[in-house]
Amino acid sequence: MKLAYVLDVAGVKSFYVKDGVAHTFEDDKPYVFFHAVSPKLFMGGWNYPFLWDGGCYLNLNEFKKNDWDLPDYDFDLIMYGNERCGLDPITYDEYRTDVLREKYPNAKILGWFKEIEIPYREGRQEIREQNRIRFFKDCDAVASHAVPGDTPMKHLPQIQKIEEQLGKKIDYYISHPININGYYDTFYTEEKEMSIYAYLPNPMHRRGETYEFASYLGNKYNLPVKHKPLEPGQDFAYLSQKEFMELWSPSLFHINMDPSPIQPGMQGIQVASVGSINFGGFNESHLVLFPETASNDKKVLEEKFVECINDEVARFRIIEYAWDKLNEIYNYDLVKKQLVEVYND
Repeated sequence: MKLAYVLDVAGVKSFYVKDGVAHTFEDDKPYVFFHAVSPKLFMGGWNYPFLWDGGCYLNLNEFKKNDWDLPDYDFDLIMYGNERCGLDPITYDEYRTDVLREKYPNAKILGWFKEIEIPYREGRQEIREQNRIRFFKDCDAVASHAVPGDTPMKHLPQIQKIEEQLGKKIDYYISHPININGYYDTFYTEEKEMSIYAYLPNPMHRRGETYEFASYLGNKYNLPVKHKPLEPGQDFAYLSQKEFMELWSPSLFHINMDPSPIQPGMQGIQVASVGSINFGGFNESHLVLFPETASNDKKVLEEKFVECINDEVARFRIIEYAWDKLNEIYNYDLVKKQLVEVYND
């Protein structure tokens, strides 16, 4: 399968994968960026190009600035997430599906939900939502992130609204792939600290009571609480992905009370990959990997937390379940199978 993962605009340079290593089109050198551990170990959607050797990620904005000199490939399948400038009324035509179709006439183009809710633009949101439906209808099929099975993600009001606007059900749901062995080999340790890491996502509305609850548990049960140091006005993403994972992965307990059900939960996936336990939150990965602790009910969470402190068997049960599920539904082979089915359908 010759696969391209394409975004209209992003802060990541276009790259191709050769022998399991990402290289930029810009200079053909190994590439690592802020959301990557190494040129071989990326996170989230940036893993799709790694599924097959020769896979590519294209940041269309780069090629727009270069007279649309797109690389010469004969792609079978293109996953196109068009959610930023490509939906604005002034620039819609510049990022239209036909730009890819004209260059890659043999490819099946899959309109992809990188985000279920598109980024807000004041005064333009209604037309942007209309343009996303227009974009989806120009693609050969439409797909969103969600794990196999009848999961809550597929019944969200936001998904139902999009289906009403499309006049049909979403064609496909695709798991987020993760290089499980890569994360395990790099960050896993059997000697976990009996400490708590309090995780905050960047958006304020997704932070919930994470810090407050982590501090409460730490004080009550005499456990150290760690978090990413943040100074006023400091860039939230000042740590590299490697530095960030080295900060939190030694802690056995991970508090993340993100209330958002529309997120795939990349942090929860990584928590399972390093053998820690996630407490709190309603991201999809929390519900799938850590069903016993996927709640923001502090009474329920504290009871489970106390059980884990006092019972090594209970800790192992939760970690083992998360690890088994991780390997079942987020592995490369499953996602490759899903995408081959999309292509052959």
